[in-house]
Amino acid sequence: MIWKESVAPIAGHAAEQGLARLMMRLPATRATIRAAAADDPGLHELCSAYGEACAVLDRMRRDASADPAIVSEYEIICEEIEAEVLQTLLGDR
Repeated sequence: MIWKESVAPIAGHAAEQGLARLMMRLPATRATIRAAAADDPGLHELCSAYGEACAVLDRMRRDASADPAIVSEYEIICEEIEAEVLQTLLGDR
């Protein structure tokens, strides 16, 4: 129980950051994604995963010693999450 209480704010923060980043990357979906993320636990999880992946990618891009292959892998992960979010939103229509 202590673990859940300490992790929940971090996970919520990642979801908020991911939602904000997705709304910047996918501006045509801003209103839709905000409403859908509030109602769809799966989309909320995608926002969280996106927030975490973007945070790691940002840190690696600032680190001159980061392995370019890993940076590229995280770029692909972020793009795949963006595509999955779009598919989720289009599937709702």
